[in-house]
Amino acid sequence: MRTKLVKSALGVLVLVSGMLLIGPATGGLNPADAAALGAHQQIHRSTSLDTASSAIPTAGQPTVTDSAQSTVRTASATSKATAVAVATSNCDGCSGVSTTFQVVYFDGRAASADNSAAAWSSCAGCASSAVSVQLVVARRATQLTMNNRALALNADCTGCATTSAAIQFVISGGTRRDLSAQAKDMITQIQGELAQRLQATPQRQGLQRSAPQAKSLTDDTASRLAQIILKDVGAATVQRNIDVQSGQ
Repeated sequence: MRTKLVKSALGVLVLVSGMLLIGPATGGLNPADAAALGAHQQIHRSTSLDTASSAIPTAGQPTVTDSAQSTVRTASATSKATAVAVATSNCDGCSGVSTTFQVVYFDGRAASADNSAAAWSSCAGCASSAVSVQLVVARRATQLTMNNRALALNADCTGCATTSAAIQFVISGGTRRDLSAQAKDMITQIQGELAQRLQATPQRQGLQRSAPQAKSLTDDTASRLAQIILKDVGAATVQRNIDVQSGQ
């Protein structure tokens, strides 16, 4: 019964992520450009308020890395920004790494944003890691609705490494600079390093050892990212919402 529930829950998340990926105003690289980035790695860029990445390895393509990045701005009080990273592995020895980085500027009086990362494994000796980072800048907003969630599940898994991390930053009030391209590049690089290190977490040694290590890695990364953000935009403080999960 537990396995069925686990698969059902993850199936819903994967479906939602897929809908975001194929939604309107979402673009990707053509095959030639994607190949130039390296085997099994693609970068999608979205101009909508939905940003999603999805890494799903198969026996024919056992190593998959997917990354999505976007910067959006809205003044609508009814708009909600959504960032999602999903990684799933169901073939022995497979590896999936998914990262999403979204920067969203709310210019109105209300701001609503969801950030989520989900990883799922069902195999022997496979690995799945998902990291979603969302920066919300709401300079004039008086109403903030922020959600940040991570989910990591193992189903019939042997020696799996399954970890997800959702990191959300919120800056409200004041007049500050927009995040620079250089800062975005630094955040993307550090985020990718976190995803790789999470996947290397020795979960086969037991959840009691791997979960604290994953949390420590994520907390350290969030601190580094916060410093970059604060210095770059000239803010005094930034709210951090962090959720880390390891498969069990």
